[in-house]
Amino acid sequence: MADLRPSGAESLQSLLEAAVAELGLSEKLLEARILLAWDEVAGPLASRAQPLKIRHGKLEVAVASAAWRTQLSFVRQEIVDRLNARAGKKVIGELVLLNTGKSD
Repeated sequence: MADLRPSGAESLQSLLEAAVAELGLSEKLLEARILLAWDEVAGPLASRAQPLKIRHGKLEVAVASAAWRTQLSFVRQEIVDRLNARAGKKVIGELVLLNTGKSD
């Protein structure tokens, strides 16, 4: 008869997921993963923009200049879609682009 109990690694992951959920940190963990994925998801534009925080489904991004803000605005929805795909569910509804006042 086959042993149907989960392996040690699966049990540990289940325990960690349950603890994170019980502490109410699941959403914050997803948000942290999104912020860490920014460079890869935003591609070449990432060097001119820095994600700041996620608030109420909006990712606030500091942008180096108005010109880079314009460039990001053209691919804004594509970046949102990629970030949500990375999270496995809709976490980000919108990018809010904020000028930092720094020049190029």
